[in-house]
Formats: sequence, C-alpha cells, structure tokens
Amino acid sequence: MKDYLLFMDVSGDVDRSYVESGKIKLIPMEFVINGEVFVYTDDSDGMDPVKFYDFVKQKAPMSTTQLSPSKWEEYFEPYLKEGYSVLCLCLSSGLSNSYNSAVTAAKELNEKYPEARFVPVDSIRATGITGLIAERMIENKDKGLSLDENFADIEQFKHKTYACAYVDDLESLKRGGRISKTVAFFGGLLDIKPLIQFNPDGTLSVWGKQRGYKKSIANMIEYYLGKTDAENLHTVYITHANDINYANELAEKVRSVNPNVNIKIRLLSPIIGVHLGTSAMVLGFVGK
Repeated sequence: MKDYLLFMDVSGDVDRSYVESGKIKLIPMEFVINGEVFVYTDDSDGMDPVKFYDFVKQKAPMSTTQLSPSKWEEYFEPYLKEGYSVLCLCLSSGLSNSYNSAVTAAKELNEKYPEARFVPVDSIRATGITGLIAERMIENKDKGLSLDENFADIEQFKHKTYACAYVDDLESLKRGGRISKTVAFFGGLLDIKPLIQFNPDGTLSVWGKQRGYKKSIANMIEYYLGKTDAENLHTVYITHANDINYANELAEKVRSVNPNVNIKIRLLSPIIGVHLGTSAMVLGFVGK
C-alpha cells in the first residue's frame, strides 16, 4: 500500500506555503453569482477572491453549492485506483451537507478499492480555523503518524479550536438564515454588529452584539483571552473579506495581549464570504 495523501476543501484557509510544497491538496468548490456558476480553487485557475468581494460589495445575488457524492467520487477515485489512501478535511457538517456526501462517497470507493481508503473528516469548522486543523494534520504526517493515528488526533484536536467573527454585512447574514429580517433591519438602523462563534457541533451562533467596529474588536480580544492565554504560542489565523486594514488592526490587538504569537492573515474563502459579506473578519485560534 502506498503512503496516504492529505486534502482539504477550499472553504478552509490554510497558509499557501503548505499547498505549494505539496503537503496538502485543495478540493475546488462552486458558488453562484447572478445565476452564473463559478469555481473557487484558491489558485490562479479559479475565481479571484478579490474580484469575488467586488461582487459582494455590489450586493449581487449569490449562494453556495455543496459537493455531491458523485463529485467526491470523481475527484478521489483516481488516487484510490493508484493505491493512495486519502485523509480529507471537509467543511463543517453544521454549515453544509458536503461532509455527509463525502461519507457516502467514501463507502462506495472503499468497497470498490479495498487496498486504499478515503477517510473524510468533519472539521466542524471553516476558514482559518480549518487552516489550523490542516497544519496539525500536516505536522502529524511529518512526524510519521499513520492515517488512523492522524485521524484520531485530529478528532480530538478540532474540539480545542475556537473562532469568533465580526460581521458588518447584516444582509448577508439574513440571506444565509443566520439572523431574522427584523434583526437585520433594526441592527442596520442602530449600527449594531453581531459577533459570531462556532458551536461545538460546528454550527454558528450569535454570542454578542456591539455597536460599531472598534467596540466589536475589543470584544473579540476579550473572547480570545477567555479561551486562551498569553502563554499560548499556537498560530492564530485572521481571515478577512478583502479589508486588510481591519485585519492588521485586529492583529495588532492580538499581539498587544500575546506578543509572541504567530499570526497568519489571509483572505476569507469566498465559500464562507458568501454568507458573511463585506468587512467580515474571523479570528481563529487554539484554546487552552
């Protein structure tokens, strides 16, 4: 049996160096803007995320699509046919049915190719938090952990990851069903911005509301300190909806309470940006 390979779908935002070095491969995903289907690959052959956020600012109608079982099979059958096993991080099952589709595809593929295995992992997370899980998965493989050992570790580690998000675009949240029309309307009038967190089951919930950007950032730092401490040197991911100034300001606030932390800043995946809208920022980190 050949060595196993690592994959993740592009709803997760991992440091590009890992992709460019071949340590992990990305699964493209599709989304729809103005009725037209686009592909995001996190590379030059797909939708440019900067261009995507231009559409977001124009408030163009948009939605995401899930990966079907047939798509998963089409993508991974060539690898299993060659004898490679696959460990793949999937978008949270609390946000999409893509993981469940991957489980269905895995059953078919693993019966067809018993000498290799396709093992999907429900990340219960998205964007940079999935990037943190991917980094752990890569480190595990580099240390020589087997596929099963790596899977077992990731199943434990993912529950130690946290994320909080500032969302400026209430209309995008309303469109995704995260808040009601009434909340979106009055929130817009009062300049009240919801603060979002991941629940243990991978769903999202509003954990706070704040008036204005500055106070929201202060609340995000409080959230961070409530889950971790200044001795935590795990990498922190900040993902943003094409607003680098906001991201840099949040990064400086994080460094002010944890000077030695390693911060990685990335554009927020369009697969998640569809639902969070303009000026959104996500702070992802490992807890105590």
